[in-house]
Amino acid sequence: MCGIFGFALKNAVNVHEAVNLLEILEREKSEKEKNPLGGYGAGVAFLALNGEVKVSKAGKTSSSPARKLYELVENEPTRVLIGHVRFPIPEFMQTSGFKETAQPYLARCLSPNLTVVSVHNGKVANYKQLKEKLKHRHFFESEKVEFIDSEVIPHLFEELTLEKPSANKDNALARLFSLLEGDGNTAGILQLNGSNKLLHLFHKGKTRGLTVWTNDHGEIIFCSRENVVQKTLFGTLVAKEGFRKIFGAGFREDKAWKHSFRIEGFL
Repeated sequence: MCGIFGFALKNAVNVHEAVNLLEILEREKSEKEKNPLGGYGAGVAFLALNGEVKVSKAGKTSSSPARKLYELVENEPTRVLIGHVRFPIPEFMQTSGFKETAQPYLARCLSPNLTVVSVHNGKVANYKQLKEKLKHRHFFESEKVEFIDSEVIPHLFEELTLEKPSANKDNALARLFSLLEGDGNTAGILQLNGSNKLLHLFHKGKTRGLTVWTNDHGEIIFCSRENVVQKTLFGTLVAKEGFRKIFGAGFREDKAWKHSFRIEGFL
């Protein structure tokens, strides 16, 4: 069970500011929790100002994966980013030393014009069945070590996005939301295809939490923990740029919510 964070902002922020937040997030643990949100991997995916999608990840280290990520990733400005800190469920604990099993995961298997990137907290109970039902050939990064449940999300969403509109009356996010099974799943998904550029967020069931803010400019900030955001530059932005909370779910709070945000204006 992990932690996620991300934003779409009108003014660019240096990537290291986001990684600084991840370093706090990976240590975060409430009195009700046995384990912190991270410590076994960290990663970011962001859009460079030229539109290129860049992904940087680190597996478990002897100290802080987020600190290792800070050393690895180029500190360039970005307006759109999603990030992740990892605490794997027991069945995947042995995979934590590899960056291939850290998130975000990227899917670009079906069309050069569609890129899907995701960060996920929870457990996809039916991930094996969903993987088997994929209709096209996909490349899974985590299979270099062991296929991780979270990686089915961007690839399934990729297929749902490219299906003909007549295939189902629901959109890709609604269908993904309904297909994922388990005690709880929370995710952030970047969809980049042609003129359609969106950030999708959803929370389903009981996870380690999610708070989402937006403002009149259409900017978005989201994180597994509200208190972590408040300790960083992003807390200052929330306070000064007219952000309001549009969704909040605490640790193991059972809620269902999903929303898609258009982010073309931030690219």
